[in-house]
Amino acid sequence: MTAESAPAYPSELRVNAWTGGETAAGPLGPRARGWALSGHGRALPQLLAPEEEADPADWRDPRVGWGLVLPDDDALPDDVKARGDDAPEPLRELLAARSGSPVLRYRTETELRFTHLRRYYTDRSVQDIALSGPERGTGVGALPRYLLLYGGPDVIPWDFQYLANQSAAVGRLTLTGVGLENYVTALLGNWPGSAARPTHTVVWAADHGPADITRVMRTAIAARVQRSLAGDSEIGAHARYLDGGQHQATAAALYQALGDHHPALVVTTSHGKTGPLTDPAAMVRDLGLPVDDEYSIVDPARVLDAWQPDGAIWYAHACCSAGSDGSTIYAGLLEAGSWVDQVLTGIAGIGAHVAPLPEALLGAPRPLRAFIGHVEPTFDWTIQNPHTGQKLTTSICRGLYDGLFRPAPVGLALREPYSHVGELFAQRDSAYRAFDEGADSAGVAMATTLAARDRQSMVVLGDPTVGVPPLPSRAR
Repeated sequence: MTAESAPAYPSELRVNAWTGGETAAGPLGPRARGWALSGHGRALPQLLAPEEEADPADWRDPRVGWGLVLPDDDALPDDVKARGDDAPEPLRELLAARSGSPVLRYRTETELRFTHLRRYYTDRSVQDIALSGPERGTGVGALPRYLLLYGGPDVIPWDFQYLANQSAAVGRLTLTGVGLENYVTALLGNWPGSAARPTHTVVWAADHGPADITRVMRTAIAARVQRSLAGDSEIGAHARYLDGGQHQATAAALYQALGDHHPALVVTTSHGKTGPLTDPAAMVRDLGLPVDDEYSIVDPARVLDAWQPDGAIWYAHACCSAGSDGSTIYAGLLEAGSWVDQVLTGIAGIGAHVAPLPEALLGAPRPLRAFIGHVEPTFDWTIQNPHTGQKLTTSICRGLYDGLFRPAPVGLALREPYSHVGELFAQRDSAYRAFDEGADSAGVAMATTLAARDRQSMVVLGDPTVGVPPLPSRAR
């Protein structure tokens, strides 16, 4: 602004206040110049404009945050619970390294276990923090956007992880001893010297024919993810595809591909082992192991003989690939005594467990970063619309490619699939209302409930802040 255009020092000012008489105006007082220049030479004040939103991928930002969730124990003093002194030593090291991260407690009371986590503070104050609607981050009364549950589903139920996934990026660890040390050491160092190549991937898809659900999983998930990976200019020909449609999806071929290829991402679609139903010990031992084209299982010991995961991420779409629960969310769905009903009842009968494959890979000397799997079986209606034939897996495929290779933490990469749970339950409620009004909407209620339950039971094992190593272009 030039001197000619600068506003002249005023002799009077008008104000937009009216008392019912004359328009308000008045001369400046003798101290007006000092008022205008008060604070001259000091820093400008902080203006009350909205601050930039936090990057949801930056869990280190206190407005985003990471927290450790442990089972509560009323026998412990509150300050011990606030610090997490009852956690295993590796987790205490993780808390120390992630300074300022809260320890939250899972409570079993009916009024809390579905909706809240409890936080104890070192000043001995206590607060119950809602899963839905609180401030976000690591501050007082806030819920971190990333949560690591520590404990098996017998102490922090799968149901709670399903619920927490709606509002946070959630992972779970159940490792103990050397396995836990291996994982936390790798996590703290961000997998130093990792052999996992971000430009190399392995997709393995069993296919037992057109009448089997493995065909639908191969086309709806594996083949779609493979197309994205093979079409990436930096991955391209390094996207290895073991296609069950070509009889390539054997356990032996998977072991060799993992050992030769050192992939950063592994995607498998198949049946998961859930039998024999008459031998509960064998069911627990082999729970959820991928079943190949020849009906042989993928053996965790043989996987680790051929390959150290060393910072890879594995997605396994198979029944019980993540574990089992002591009851099924599909209770009452199938005809009592039918084969599938016997399978669901048999799985529930072995109780709540984490499956052996993720447990072995996450606790290996050079461990996996994260395992994404399912606690319940997948039905054909949950991945392909029965009325239109439309595939319902787009967000899962996008999360595995667009999300992880953006790169985003695994918990953030899967936000869209989890967001469908609320959408599907809202559609189911509309179908309920229509049914009450006389419409034949039971089929819609069935399809939406099945799909919602399926997305619910997809879980992350491992820390939700991890992601695949960045592609060379992203690393630069």
